[in-house]
Amino acid sequence: MAVLYTRGRTNATFNGLIAHLPFVVARVRAEARGRAKIAEARLAAAKHRTGDSRITVTFGDVDAFINLDDTRGAFAAAAIEYGRPLASGEGRSRGIGALQAAMGAG
Repeated sequence: MAVLYTRGRTNATFNGLIAHLPFVVARVRAEARGRAKIAEARLAAAKHRTGDSRITVTFGDVDAFINLDDTRGAFAAAAIEYGRPLASGEGRSRGIGALQAAMGAG
């Protein structure tokens, strides 16, 4: 096991240093782009039901975000991802689970 001598620095300080290393940022971005492709494939398979929705990837300083963007509003992206109540009041439609699939949960 490795021992890290911090000389008074906290783990948060080291996490911040490591997270901002160029190769770490590049790897996080590459991973996000790869996972976005999974979400895009799931969305494309259901495109006839999803209107103007699309998968986007945005980046922060060290974070990456995969988004299901639908400009129709009224919580359309959530309904596409998770489904919505049926008009009959009996059950729910099935969502496409594009983001869940991208994260390995669907």
